[in-house]
Amino acid sequence: MAASAEYAPPKELVNVVVQSSEKLEGAASLLETLEDKANDQQITAAELAAVCCIVETCASDLDVVLERA
Repeated sequence: MAASAEYAPPKELVNVVVQSSEKLEGAASLLETLEDKANDQQITAAELAAVCCIVETCASDLDVVLERA
């Protein structure tokens, strides 16, 4: 990617970044909920897997679009 004042990122990149940001905010919220739950209950593997899946999907989506940029 070029580093100049005239550079505008491709629309696809912007869309993926925005979508990933929203998904990661959701993952952060879920982690807060799990942190509260961990104070008096056990967290399940499925709950942790849900967070991992969100993060891995965002990372993959960003990798794909950045390779094309």
